[in-house]
Amino acid sequence: MRDLQLTLPRVDAGNAPPPVSAAKRFWLRGKRRIADFGGIMERRRFEEVRTYFYDAMWRQAASDASARIERLPNGIFRISRRGRSTFVDRSTLTLDSALVDRIMLNKSITYGWLAAKGLRTPQSVRFGIGNIEVALRFLSESKGPVVVKPSDGTGCGHGVTTGITDEAGLRAAAGHAAAFHSQLLVERQLAGASFRLLFLDGQFIDAVRRDPPRLVGDGRSSIRDLARQENERRRACAPVTALSPLVIDMESRNTLDHAGLHPGSIPAAGQSVKVKLAVNENGAAQNHVVRDEVHPDIIAAGARIARDFGIGLAGLDVTATDISAPPAHPDTVFNEVNVGAGLHHHYLVSDLAQAADVAPRILDHIFTTGHGAMEL
Repeated sequence: MRDLQLTLPRVDAGNAPPPVSAAKRFWLRGKRRIADFGGIMERRRFEEVRTYFYDAMWRQAASDASARIERLPNGIFRISRRGRSTFVDRSTLTLDSALVDRIMLNKSITYGWLAAKGLRTPQSVRFGIGNIEVALRFLSESKGPVVVKPSDGTGCGHGVTTGITDEAGLRAAAGHAAAFHSQLLVERQLAGASFRLLFLDGQFIDAVRRDPPRLVGDGRSSIRDLARQENERRRACAPVTALSPLVIDMESRNTLDHAGLHPGSIPAAGQSVKVKLAVNENGAAQNHVVRDEVHPDIIAAGARIARDFGIGLAGLDVTATDISAPPAHPDTVFNEVNVGAGLHHHYLVSDLAQAADVAPRILDHIFTTGHGAMEL
């Protein structure tokens, strides 16, 4: 793996959250399983959807790249061309190590490294259940709503609650997030839309704007029933529009409450309802291709991050009110660097004519450069 060219931020051990006992962690995990039982079961039902989508994507990509594809006994695909082989498992490729992925899952580390590169990151504070007063102080000093999320070990929006404005909401959100990881973050809620930029060995190849998930009322069904109907359509794969279910959880209840709604509310026919602020469970209708709109300096910054961090396939998450503005714009914030970023974001879009067929390009790059390939 290439050397990581990083300027590491100094770690202040005094600001670290107090450790959580093994018994407390066990209790929190059990609490999460009980509270999120419906969501856990719904996500498991989507395993076949994810497998179906990525199997079809890689088979077509191998054909387009003039490569041979075979499934190994462990379910991983081996894709070969001219003596070189690479291996894929859904969105996991051999371009990056599992250790790099694990490092980037720690949001505090990622924020520190991005800030050391001169990029604006979310204003945030680390805390834990044992020192929640740190988060309460941050909330009291904030001029608007805040977000609570696990600091490490999770992705896909798990454990995230947005729109927190009072102590009761923060305590509830902290308890929810702590069920996923003992180290937590409280951040000022950002203005603007969420963008995912994709880089292959430092080369920019696509960008999408990911809007929050929405449901459209029929005048008869509750929001909870509309979500169930939406998940049935997603599981039917006719066509594939999302790889995750839309789960009614704390984040959705909080979002609905701010709009004067709740899961039992019945929207009027044609009424569009924002179900969550977090974008991770949206569908193709909420994903929009914007690769020609991104400011060149944002692209340059992302390419530099991918190269300096030594990440082969990097998904850079940026929040901005105007992605065509330079990174110095006060509302442009660099959030996360996703290793082995999900490729489905670039296929499941509102306008298929604009979708970037990124998988064949990735395979061709691997076979041409040898990065991520084995000589077998």
